[in-house]
Formats: sequence, structure tokens, C-alpha cells
Amino acid sequence: MGLFSIFEPPDPELVVREHGPMVHRHLKRIFGPQADTDDAFQMVFIEVLRSLPSFRGQAKLSTWIRRITWNVAYQEMRSQYRRPKIVSFEDDGHGDDLDAESEAATHEALGHLYTGLENLDPKQRMAVVMHDIEGQTLKEISQALGRPLQTVASQLRAGRSQLCAWMRGDALVEIDNKHEEVSS
Repeated sequence: MGLFSIFEPPDPELVVREHGPMVHRHLKRIFGPQADTDDAFQMVFIEVLRSLPSFRGQAKLSTWIRRITWNVAYQEMRSQYRRPKIVSFEDDGHGDDLDAESEAATHEALGHLYTGLENLDPKQRMAVVMHDIEGQTLKEISQALGRPLQTVASQLRAGRSQLCAWMRGDALVEIDNKHEEVSS
């Protein structure tokens, strides 16, 4: 019996309004600042609202929604893993006080970083984003994703190694071959 089964479930608009910014922020960190995250955002809240009656209250609602966000993002990455990647460098209207050369260099570096992240195995990508960008501990990542701590540590180490090689320009043959090795 879920926490909300004896009470009237919260208003869906209130849930989206209260937790939407957090979900949007996490999706942008996972998929990159230029990514269109609208579909993933909708999938997260479809799952949240569908599962809300079974929410048991063992964690904060925001923690529960964050885990759903990560799971939806992971499934989306897996489904897009074989598709070709296109990175857009459109101006987002921020950074007007930077000179054009610095802004271009920063934009290029971020684009290169997110392209590298896109080329990682989805499990490695989740570990890198959650740890290095969102600041989660290995224990928190392990609990959130339901993976053993050593597995998360191994995925983080491998992801960092491949991302560093990508950033240095050492194109790893392994990254290109992974597209052939992925199984459904």
C-alpha cells in the first residue's frame, strides 16, 4: 500500500512545478546543455505520476523523482547509443561579458566534452555525470542506481579514462567498436 493510497494524490501540476526544475537540471547535465530534453522530461513525469500511488515514502519525494530521472535518462541513452551524434553550437544568449575568442574556445571545449560524454557507455556516462558533475558520492550513486559500489567505482574509472583520452584527442578504437558490441 503506497503512501498516497489513503490520501488524495497530489496535484500533477504541483508535482511538476515543484520538482520540474530539478529534473530539467539533471537531464541537461546528463545530455548536455544544448540537448533537447523535452521528451525525456515528459517521460520522467509520466513515470512519476504513474508510480506515485505506489511511492512508499522510504526516501524523500525529490530523491525518488531523481532516481526516476536517472533511470529514464539511462534508458534514453541506451536507445540512442547506436544513433549518430550531432552536436549543435548554437548561441544560448549567456556569456555576453566574455570576449568572442574566449567564448568560442569555451563553447568548443564544452562541445568536445559533451561529445566525449555521448560516446561513453551509458553506465559509465551515468557514473561520470553523477559523480563529477552532480557531486554525488560513490555510495549515493550505488544506492540510486541499484549497482554494487565496486561496479560504480569501476564504471567511473573507465569512463574517466576514456573521457580523458577523448579530450586529449587520443581517439580510442574501443569507443568506436562499442557501438557494435552493445546488446539490447
